[in-house]
Amino acid sequence: TQNELSASATMTGIATGIGEGEAGVGTRETEGMVARETGGEEDGTGTVTGVPQCQGGTMAVGRGGGIMMRDRGGERKLRIDRQKICPLLLRVFCKLGEHHKADDFKHPEKEPTDDEFQIYTWKDATLGELTSLIKGVRKAARRRTARLSFAFVYPDRAGKKVVRYVGETYSTRRSQDGKKSLADLKFETGDYLDVAIHLK
Repeated sequence: TQNELSASATMTGIATGIGEGEAGVGTRETEGMVARETGGEEDGTGTVTGVPQCQGGTMAVGRGGGIMMRDRGGERKLRIDRQKICPLLLRVFCKLGEHHKADDFKHPEKEPTDDEFQIYTWKDATLGELTSLIKGVRKAARRRTARLSFAFVYPDRAGKKVVRYVGETYSTRRSQDGKKSLADLKFETGDYLDVAIHLK
């Protein structure tokens, strides 16, 4: 329930894998986050649910639990108190070799749910943190040569779905894009995250 989510000081999110995902393989550690699978269960619909956990750093708390801060370069950054603010549900669609097309999301009943898993997270989560969680549920993302390309999927002003590339990360090395948060990249609640996993 929402109250349970708010009360959990150690929760990174609930990762729900649909299709070929393997919820809970080992422990993944990134900047400020430790994601570890604590178990999964079948709900009869092919959905495997697990609960990764988080160790967050100290964050300044403002009204509503989140404030804008400036980093050393003067850039404004969103900081969220993850112990007080409930996470949002992020629908993640992964595909090997390429991104999904905008038309794949044209009809809600025909969305590529076989490629989907879901994460509870926050807008200050970085692409690096999300990469760690994705590696926990997608074998291909753990390959040494894996490169993950990220895009947001959302409706434009006319209601037509668009796929907007926002950055890329790597399985075994850091990238500049990995430091960018969802908020930095202008993510809005309700947007989907589409991830293309390239192996070359």
